[in-house]
Amino acid sequence: MLRTRISGCVAVCMVVLATSQAYAQRANENALASAQDAFGTTVGNETIGLYTARDVRGFDPVQAGNVRLEGLYFDRQNPNPNEIFVSSMVSGSTVRVGLSAQSYLFPAPTGIADVHLRLPGDKKVVSVVANLGPYEKMSLEVNSETPLSDSFGLYVGGGYIRDDTSEASTLDHFLMAASARWRPSDSIEILPFWGRKISDGMNPRPNVYTAGPFIPPKIPRHVFFSQPWAQALVDDSNFGTFINASLSDNWSLRSGIFRSLVLRKRFFSNLFQNTQPNGSADNVMVKFPSQSFGSYSGEVRLSGVYVTGNWRHTFHTALRGRYVERNFGGSDTRALGTVVIGVPHFVPEPAFTLHALNQDRVRQGTGGVAYEGLWSGVGELSVGLQKTAYHRSLTTPTAPAHVTEDSPWLPNATLALYATHKLTFFGSYTRGLEESGEATNNATNRGEALPAIRTTQIDAGARWAIAPGISAVVTAFEIKKPYLSLNNVNLFTQVGAVRHRGVEISVAGEVMEGVRIVAGSVFLEASISGDLVDQGRIGRVPIGRTPRFMRFDVDYAPKSWNGLSLDMQIDNRSSRVGTADNGGRIPARTLLNLGGRYKFKLADTPASVRFQVRNVMDTFDWDINVTQLSFVTEEQRRFMLTLAVDF
Repeated sequence: MLRTRISGCVAVCMVVLATSQAYAQRANENALASAQDAFGTTVGNETIGLYTARDVRGFDPVQAGNVRLEGLYFDRQNPNPNEIFVSSMVSGSTVRVGLSAQSYLFPAPTGIADVHLRLPGDKKVVSVVANLGPYEKMSLEVNSETPLSDSFGLYVGGGYIRDDTSEASTLDHFLMAASARWRPSDSIEILPFWGRKISDGMNPRPNVYTAGPFIPPKIPRHVFFSQPWAQALVDDSNFGTFINASLSDNWSLRSGIFRSLVLRKRFFSNLFQNTQPNGSADNVMVKFPSQSFGSYSGEVRLSGVYVTGNWRHTFHTALRGRYVERNFGGSDTRALGTVVIGVPHFVPEPAFTLHALNQDRVRQGTGGVAYEGLWSGVGELSVGLQKTAYHRSLTTPTAPAHVTEDSPWLPNATLALYATHKLTFFGSYTRGLEESGEATNNATNRGEALPAIRTTQIDAGARWAIAPGISAVVTAFEIKKPYLSLNNVNLFTQVGAVRHRGVEISVAGEVMEGVRIVAGSVFLEASISGDLVDQGRIGRVPIGRTPRFMRFDVDYAPKSWNGLSLDMQIDNRSSRVGTADNGGRIPARTLLNLGGRYKFKLADTPASVRFQVRNVMDTFDWDINVTQLSFVTEEQRRFMLTLAVDF
């Protein structure tokens, strides 16, 4: 099976190489050079900034359903918290919050993760990217763009990754992707795409839960202490089509229909419960039957633009919808004995008894209208109103269907005022109906997709253009949501309300010739209210929220170095709550990452080599897996080497 899949990926790579010629592309990818602010930018395999697509202002945009694919609504079914899409399918993503989110139709609480597809351009391109590290990880990826005519272009990508995770688990990833750009006329563009990733041999990441108000002891890292037989097989596919049309001089249409499907053909979860200060714990393995998470989603948007004097008026009408089918549950749990975390202790696979699956069905349709007004030299205003109809039916093998319905009105408004040509003040108010994720694997309803929740966000701030090419943004925000956690009977459900208040700061740009920085800070006050807090059963601060987070990236690339650059990243987090009762705190820590890049010509072919050392001081740190509310270790010192060639 493995040999067959590797042969398939090699065949994809050969097709890519055979269908294209050289032109510079992947060799010039650089997240720091592309970032316009410090709020989160991913380009290729690099990510910088305060936020990621899975963590914005203390919440998860993907879990909340706030993914946009080329600006359009897309319901992404992806239980993996470490990625959104396969790298062969997308070129990167951008986190939009505060002022940068105001340009998006119907902005959402929890921020927006806008993902950018790899699409064919107007020139022939073939790129090869090879990686070594971290640890013993190796990968090869090939991407190709080929214009077949003036109106039609084709992109094909593929790759193979022999992964070596932070927990010393080795597995295989097979990447495949394709897209096309067809312009049947000057006013119509059609963009179909497809991407798939197969992950075979993935062992579960150990999730550690302590028995009291303390954090786990220090353990060895990059040590495999799960079970060799607990290997998952996950098949992840995404495909769809965009249709863009210019209807007249004033009106345009954008539309997209998408399919997202994740098949967990084998899957395990490894829990280390009742962990003591000396590291002893109850080793528990959870096995799941074959599960599926799928959705159809899409958006149709009609926009009209009219200019009168100094005013630019834009009117939008949009329809969004999704249909979700999740088949989950049916798991069985087996105790594997008392162990010490971080110390291998292998046992034979016990006999698991798997059960019938739960069925979760969600239908949601949303219609909205919006207006955007731009007064040249003065400011911008936008207002929008959505009406959504949400219907969810959850069926279990032992109970009749439980139906949840909601149909709120969702208003939003934004305002930006140009105080001077360098200083802009802005503010916004947004209400949303967002997904609330899945129950943790240590809950009695593990894996259950929870009902949608109503959310509210307000923010205000200022942007200052300090000098040409460098700007600063300061934003204060408040987000309110229902709070979900374990209740008195170990059911993962709503137990109160959570509020995040904070201030975020971003400075980005070229501060002097050859020196570019991206620097940011977040100061967050997170609090919970509800009966369990009043009864003293849980603390007033939610698990894993970081009160202070600062990140500084700098790239030094003087012209006299002829393509050589050095970069540094400093990542600082304050201490943070690690247990539900707030008694256990993870200490503050600072990580230092160093790297270098050299751009050169390889037989007149653009190329670059990238070297990185992550966690240079080998700092030990526990972190929180926010989807499981468990302890996981920060990765140790590690090295990575990347070669990209466009030939």
